[in-house]
Amino acid sequence: MGQQISTDDALPIYRQTCGELFDSNLLLRAKVAGLERDLAAAQEENSRLKQAAGEPGPVSGGPDLAAVPPFPAADER
Repeated sequence: MGQQISTDDALPIYRQTCGELFDSNLLLRAKVAGLERDLAAAQEENSRLKQAAGEPGPVSGGPDLAAVPPFPAADER
């Protein structure tokens, strides 16, 4: 098997690493919670602004591509 170390040597390092990971995880979860609140508020504001602007649903159509002349052939260049 691999290298072995005593429990007395490993336990303090294990505890320190677990504590650091716990702290990092806690900070990341708090950041995610804040970002989720910000996202929900932004989506709500976006919906409110769309309704206030009287924006219709998705726009269908666009530029009339049939009116655009085709690219010249390679021998016409």
